[in-house]
Amino acid sequence: MEKILRDGAFTGETHIVTGAAQGIGNCIATTLAAHGAQLVLVDLDEGRLAEARDAMAPHATVKPIIAKANVADEDDVKAVVASTLEATGAISGLVNVAGITRDSRITKKSFDDFKAVLAVHVHGTFLLTREVAVQHWHPLFKANGNQPLTDGVNRFIVNFSSVSARAGNVGQVDYTAAKGAIESVTKTTAREFAGYGVRVNAIAPGPVDTPMLAGVDENVRNAMGRATVLGRIAQPSEMASVVAAIADPKLFGYCTGQVFHINAGMYLA
Repeated sequence: MEKILRDGAFTGETHIVTGAAQGIGNCIATTLAAHGAQLVLVDLDEGRLAEARDAMAPHATVKPIIAKANVADEDDVKAVVASTLEATGAISGLVNVAGITRDSRITKKSFDDFKAVLAVHVHGTFLLTREVAVQHWHPLFKANGNQPLTDGVNRFIVNFSSVSARAGNVGQVDYTAAKGAIESVTKTTAREFAGYGVRVNAIAPGPVDTPMLAGVDENVRNAMGRATVLGRIAQPSEMASVVAAIADPKLFGYCTGQVFHINAGMYLA
């Protein structure tokens, strides 16, 4: 695959990516692995995770680790972080991509579906964020006499919002609410984790050509493309390139608490 950054940009770092078995998460994980990172691939389907690991092997300088887990389950998340630290000794980056949809209008939406969507997006983002800090970054901070970490280690979190957090979307009250919450979580985390030397940002994509979008009617997909200034939906690799850039301290080392609108002008801030 084509390199986005300099060779070995993330050599010696361990990155956790959720939703890594397919779509955007898989493409992000492959891109980070191609730049030297040890990847931990998190998703629900162990079989798909194994396939994803094998598919990215030719591009990865270090063999990825797979971790079957439900990001909305506290015990699962605790176990993923603990096993990652046991296997690698440190965690540098976290990319929270995992998400689901249960689309229907408010009057027809079940409370169970509403809760399920918020659980994966919001609870999952919170739990991974908390556990990496509790099990690793906060102990480093305490060991440093409760003083800000200035050890030069690249530490980052990238969360996933959506253009619909700003514009709303019919049938997605749960999804849009979750994405708006993730933007707030991102800003609060950036403030709280500054002492850990962690940069925390989010990206808000427009429509992306993923398995989640594959079930959408072709006419609707075409309309989504036309709603952007560039006139098309994005490819997962375009999201992965942005994440890689944000993760690179040489490019975005002075950037935290931001939401990057990667939507081809569908939303103009």
